[in-house]
Amino acid sequence: MSFNKEMELSISDAIIEKPIRFSVGKSKLCLYPPTLGKMQILKNLYFSMDVDMGLLSINPLAETLRVCTEKSDTVCQIIAYSTFDGKKSVLDIEKILHRAKFFEDNISVEDMATILTIILSNDKVEEFIQYLGIDADREMKTQISRIKGEGSSITFGGKSIYGLLIDFACQRYGWTMDYVLWGISYVNLNMLFADAITTVYLSDEERKKLGRGDGRMVNADDPKNRDLIRKMISE
Repeated sequence: MSFNKEMELSISDAIIEKPIRFSVGKSKLCLYPPTLGKMQILKNLYFSMDVDMGLLSINPLAETLRVCTEKSDTVCQIIAYSTFDGKKSVLDIEKILHRAKFFEDNISVEDMATILTIILSNDKVEEFIQYLGIDADREMKTQISRIKGEGSSITFGGKSIYGLLIDFACQRYGWTMDYVLWGISYVNLNMLFADAITTVYLSDEERKKLGRGDGRMVNADDPKNRDLIRKMISE
């Protein structure tokens, strides 16, 4: 399968929040895409695994095998959380610990490592951003924001996930905080934020600072203008 086709399929799976199915003996289970709320719970467990990120990037299976051997109880909790969907189930600690014990008793270290590798590779936000060219747009927006910031306006906030992601989603879509935390996958939430349509109007002086002083208004969100604006920034 070509890289482009593989990425398009991955994006489609992320949009529909497709779970990954697997079996343990006769039990059929799913790994569900994590929500922002679940990610906050898993974050502490990830820290306690003491993963060597350098080794993980070079040889993910070898590093996950080491972690699963040394921290099997923590890994089984991570897998348990990943097999539940919805706020009620994820916050039911007795249910989580019961399933974690089931995994500890019924799967080998090798299978545990394979499942953990899948879970750790679930966050494909940066891969999608680079593939879709959103990273170049981000650089462009940063430069334009720097130019706009030289005026009389002052911006506060955006120092944490509250302002950068939760407030953005609640204001833009009218969602409750509960829905942002538990009702939409972490990947979809981040991609909505990263690729949100934004139109920026520049004055003649601001266009000159950007390297464009001919008086034309350029819509930075029109795909037809992206090459032009990238050229403007590089000049």
